[in-house]
Amino acid sequence: MPVKSLLSSTMRKWLQKSIESEFHASQLYKHIANQLQRLGYFGSQKFYLAESADELTHYQKIVDFMNDMGDVATIPDVKGIDDEIKDIEDALKVSYETELDLLEQYKEFYENAEDEDVTVAQFLLQFIEIQRLAVGEYGDLISKYDVAKETKEILFFDKSMGKL
Repeated sequence: MPVKSLLSSTMRKWLQKSIESEFHASQLYKHIANQLQRLGYFGSQKFYLAESADELTHYQKIVDFMNDMGDVATIPDVKGIDDEIKDIEDALKVSYETELDLLEQYKEFYENAEDEDVTVAQFLLQFIEIQRLAVGEYGDLISKYDVAKETKEILFFDKSMGKL
């Protein structure tokens, strides 16, 4: 006999939206990695492939949580991403905005969950922290890139990205 879901329809919708956002971020970072490889930035490609894998880990955590709560996540559609990434700076700015959007999404979700389901709210705290750190990391990378651009050390910056 199937277990009854412990999630309200509202919490289920928010979790499903988070699953879709994490899955999209993973696909976006794969796309960015492909674009950077095409441009010859192999260190940055390696960094973005790792970022893509991290986003899939976040995706799976949410899926597992839904299963633990007696529910089942719907696998999101894979939508094509064809935005052109012109350089590392472009990639970093897109990534910063993506992570900032995710942070805002999780904060809003947490505010809703706090009143409705403390179990979900507690679960979300880890994602708020993950996003806070990611926004900070991308902000730092943008600053470092600006210095590398000014000192004409873009290839050194690219190489260092592959070691992060």
